[in-house]
Amino acid sequence: MRVDRRTVVALFLLLPAAASLVLGAGCAGRPEPPKVVLLGIDGMDWQVAEPLIEEGRLPNIAAILERGVKVDLRSIGPEMKSPIIWTSIATGKTPQKHGINDFLDESRLFNSRGWQARAVWDILGEHGYTVGVVNWWLSWPARTVNGYMVTERIVYTAGDGYPEVPDVTAPSELALELAPHTRAVSATPNSELAPFLGGDTWDAPDDPTVVEGVESFRGILAADQTVLDVSKYLIESREQPDFLAIYFQGLDVTCHRYWGEWDPTSIDIRMSDELIGTFDELIPLYYERIDAAIGEIMDVVDENSTIIICSDHGFRGPFRSREGIRLGIWMHREIGVLAAAGPGIAQLPGRVNGSVFDITPTLLALYNIPIGRDMDGFVLNEILEEDFMSSRPVSYIPSHEDGRLAESGDDGSSVESDEPVESAVDEAIKEKLRSLGYIE
Repeated sequence: MRVDRRTVVALFLLLPAAASLVLGAGCAGRPEPPKVVLLGIDGMDWQVAEPLIEEGRLPNIAAILERGVKVDLRSIGPEMKSPIIWTSIATGKTPQKHGINDFLDESRLFNSRGWQARAVWDILGEHGYTVGVVNWWLSWPARTVNGYMVTERIVYTAGDGYPEVPDVTAPSELALELAPHTRAVSATPNSELAPFLGGDTWDAPDDPTVVEGVESFRGILAADQTVLDVSKYLIESREQPDFLAIYFQGLDVTCHRYWGEWDPTSIDIRMSDELIGTFDELIPLYYERIDAAIGEIMDVVDENSTIIICSDHGFRGPFRSREGIRLGIWMHREIGVLAAAGPGIAQLPGRVNGSVFDITPTLLALYNIPIGRDMDGFVLNEILEEDFMSSRPVSYIPSHEDGRLAESGDDGSSVESDEPVESAVDEAIKEKLRSLGYIE
């Protein structure tokens, strides 16, 4: 039989469409990548959280564990510094690879221009997924992402007299929209502090150290409230991104400042009864506040979201050494937490072990994106639901790095630069780090 040449050409042109239909039918049963919400809780520790969970005081975390997994998350020792660890969490790489090795780069604060590795949200965005990032360590100046980025400078508000800082958000015009949802320290009333503080005289104390402690806590509460309110506003006013990362610092700062009042035997410093009585329950009460914040976020995100909670390290209080009691980073414990539940996550009765380096590879696996072989973590296969992952086997590529990291300029446009940059609030940040014993 002779076939007309035009018929052959037409059939050839139809082949791609036919193949697409066949492939589409074959993929109909493949589970869609979940919407993931990653909640970073600085300093959270199972040793403190578990007794509170057993007492019924952390119902939202308990609910996640009941339908999901619990992980002992190994941190980076011996110097467990938050900017190093949170950058490793976001990249899956060691500080030698991602470029952040301290709080300060000589006399300047490290910032996003020091990153030498791409974050998980950059990789997801490149693969077409929308992303949102709120308050992540060293995210300022904001980089352009496939969605939005709100940097850690958002908590330094005009209401407290801080000057305007450029590139607080990407796109840049988002900063103006978010301004009404930020909380000034000076606008945080005593009525919001009262549920966390004991005694009858904390608002008019005889001990001046109580005054200092109260005002420090006012700042902690205001900063975390800003992060919560900004996050909820973005979730409710926009379509929820495919990946959302939110970081809360308040629990870590609370543990640093008030561990001695919670456990006076742990520290060789004489404190007044008034000081101890004011703050002796603040740490467990702030765990409850963080649990409530987790619940508020879960209430406004898609009910089918995968929720992942992680910390950069645990907390053990003051460390006794031959040099005496050590504070600052010496108060950190090398085992942090990870809890997860939702699509793609298994339900396990016990606990498993993991590392801060494993979070980015595991996230990429959930989205069916290859893992970079230059990453230092591994996919936490134990926590992934077998049926969900059966159609998306883990794969690898040499690297996701392309040698260039995009940043956002004042106009929201993408620029390329590795020049150091400083902001008008840098000295305030340094002072906070000094007060925590992080820098001298």
